[in-house]
Amino acid sequence: MPVLPIWAYHFAPNVSHGTQKGMDMKRVAICGASGYSGMELTRLLARHPGVEVVAVASGRWSGQSVRERLGIPGPTGELRYQPTIDPATEVDATFFATPADASQELVPTWQREGQPVLIDLSNAYRADEGWVYGLAEYAREQVAATKQVANPGCYPTATQLGLLPLIRAGLLASGPIIVDAKSGVTGAGRKVSDTLLFNELADNHYPYRVGHHQHVPELERQLEREVIFTPHLIPARRGLLVSCYVPLQAGKSADDVRACLAERYAKEPLVNLAEPGDTVGIGSVAHTPTCRVAVGPTVKQGYARVFSSIDNLLKGAASQAVQNLNLSLGLPETQGLM
Repeated sequence: MPVLPIWAYHFAPNVSHGTQKGMDMKRVAICGASGYSGMELTRLLARHPGVEVVAVASGRWSGQSVRERLGIPGPTGELRYQPTIDPATEVDATFFATPADASQELVPTWQREGQPVLIDLSNAYRADEGWVYGLAEYAREQVAATKQVANPGCYPTATQLGLLPLIRAGLLASGPIIVDAKSGVTGAGRKVSDTLLFNELADNHYPYRVGHHQHVPELERQLEREVIFTPHLIPARRGLLVSCYVPLQAGKSADDVRACLAERYAKEPLVNLAEPGDTVGIGSVAHTPTCRVAVGPTVKQGYARVFSSIDNLLKGAASQAVQNLNLSLGLPETQGLM
């Protein structure tokens, strides 16, 4: 069977898992399966060769089949959405693609001796010491050793992948980091709002939640730096680009920044560094599980510009959650993604 890119999952005909005889399939459940991230999770896991989806929950779509809503064939397509999933369901892992308040209500019912791996995609547990912050490229061993993973937010994922190597290498001078971020409208979630209507967003572009965005504490906690963060919505469905402006130590330049990133990500399968002069935008990462990082040329001495782009629904949510699932269950890290 040919390997299909992630974008093809939306349109591919009925293709079976090709499960090997005797293969130990991991059983998983998805809570919040009708949100944008939950839908992407369902699509990814339906074709994951080591996973069997056994339950999906959605109050909105209760009683309808996965095939009806997402067009997914095979066993996953035959599943019907339940209002809730019984925490006693025999699974190896449960995903919570739910708002933070819903995760805080649901997760405790799954926590018990011998609990399955719990992966939460909201910001409910990202600051909780009992959970591993699952930025996979920087927490592989911790994720593999835990049963509670807090998936990072989309903006923080892109920003950290661009900046953490520089911070850890001591390339940055003191002072705040400026992050100018732009996301497709799915980044705002699946809700009814005037600002998200097609007629309001088409041919438009505007900042939102300026000064009180929920990802600022997460960014500052993980980067251990002051961050001036401005998110914008753009008239696109998916994709995210952050432009980071960072102060450099004396004598350092964009060439040093690029060399640092090249060394750090040389062997990372899901992070790639753009060549100098290459365009970095959301089009090159949409519908993929990868992050693309680039460094701008030195224009003002003492500062560097780092660009980082991801698909907000995949590397910023669902595919990173699957990456963490693989690590937690001892599966190849990129299985079901590449």
